[in-house]
Amino acid sequence: MTRPGLCGRCAHARTVESRRGSTFYLCGRSRTDPGFPRYPVLPVLRCVGFEADRDGGGNPDETEES
Repeated sequence: MTRPGLCGRCAHARTVESRRGSTFYLCGRSRTDPGFPRYPVLPVLRCVGFEADRDGGGNPDETEES
């Protein structure tokens, strides 16, 4: 599986699994701002909309999941 980069720790991202078993990251910001892609190309290394998730998603400058 491709590492999601920032999406893996973002409060606005959620995972969606297809019927065929593929996992995608849905950007919640895309609902209100067309500047954000609904399903971004991974890994996302930079994003102006990044906000760490409630679990303390880490430093937004990091590009890989821990």
